[in-house]
Amino acid sequence: MVQFNFQAPWVPILNNCVSNELAATDNNPPFTTFQLATIDSKTGYPQNRTLIYRGWLFNNKSSNVITFTTDKRMEKYQELLDNDKVEAVFWFSHIRKQIRFRGNVRLLDSEHQPSIDLNHINSGEVVPIEPNSNGDGPAAAAAAAASTLSRVQKQPLQTSLLSPSFVEKDSTQDDLTAGQYTPPTAEEWQQELDRQWNGLSKGLKTTFRKPEPKSLLTEEKAKLISKIQRGVDGKKEEDGYKNFAIGTLFVNYVDYYEQDKDKRFVYELDNESHTWTEEEVCP
Repeated sequence: MVQFNFQAPWVPILNNCVSNELAATDNNPPFTTFQLATIDSKTGYPQNRTLIYRGWLFNNKSSNVITFTTDKRMEKYQELLDNDKVEAVFWFSHIRKQIRFRGNVRLLDSEHQPSIDLNHINSGEVVPIEPNSNGDGPAAAAAAAASTLSRVQKQPLQTSLLSPSFVEKDSTQDDLTAGQYTPPTAEEWQQELDRQWNGLSKGLKTTFRKPEPKSLLTEEKAKLISKIQRGVDGKKEEDGYKNFAIGTLFVNYVDYYEQDKDKRFVYELDNESHTWTEEEVCP
């Protein structure tokens, strides 16, 4: 039986770690950071950076989807367009616990909305998604690979994420027949994008108006940055919205290490049943 709208067993662990670490630090700082590693398709090297954890998709723990924000002009944004596979690491130094997440990131912005495939729920079985064919031979294979990279963010994810409005109806699996489950709508994705943007501080919103990250610093750009910092650049708060994007991490593997207890657990998502397995392993 496929489980849907079901909170993964590692979700309470992350929630507890976040809460306990914030309590141990007296909410200073009042946020949680983590490391996100992507792959640079041009060099083949991994790229790692520190991000702020932005909670759960649709503000719902049962989505099992971790969120973060990014500027569309950042390198990681282009890297995720080419390759959605990532690893994220949360280290809670005061309570001595570490959680590593592996999965796929789908971007949410003015140009992208995650495509959710619920065929495995509505039909009762996993329906494989076949890649497009572009002929035979090495040249065709290379073209197909390039094409796949360019459209990775458009490929449907076979997951059990349901429409928030559908979930709010409080329907049960027994009350429904096959074919009734619905994924998030375009309007709901837009509402989530707006919710996350509106949740940013005024200072953070200004960063999306700054010159392109990692572009050469010129005198003109330095003056613009100064004006933005002083709030005299003549732009409105919403002018940075066009550069705003959300990363949604669909987790498929979790490595949880309790350094304080010398214990380690692995959680893995089964692709066929879409249920989670849990194993205790050697630390």
